[in-house]
Amino acid sequence: MTLTPLQTTELARQLMRLQHNLLLAVRAQDWQKLRGLDRQLLALVKQLEQAGVKELFTAQLSTLRQNYQHVLELANNELKRTEIQMKQFNKKRQGLVAYRQTTEGKLS
Repeated sequence: MTLTPLQTTELARQLMRLQHNLLLAVRAQDWQKLRGLDRQLLALVKQLEQAGVKELFTAQLSTLRQNYQHVLELANNELKRTEIQMKQFNKKRQGLVAYRQTTEGKLS
């Protein structure tokens, strides 16, 4: 499939826009938006592959891949942080429940 220069330019704009939005979402730690951008990225790369022009965008895709790796690291760090918070919450909750049961038992 041969793309016109206009189509190629539009694909380049989409890649730049996607990269910009990816960075904005990372800064905001907007994980839902990142999920949507991830789907857009996958669709765009498939479109480039199907059009047979992926090699034309090697530099842009390389930069995007680096940024994407950074996003994955941040997401993994956030996941670990959230898991730690949940463990701490559950420990505190168990203690509070035990305390409540103890105090309620004494009041009876």
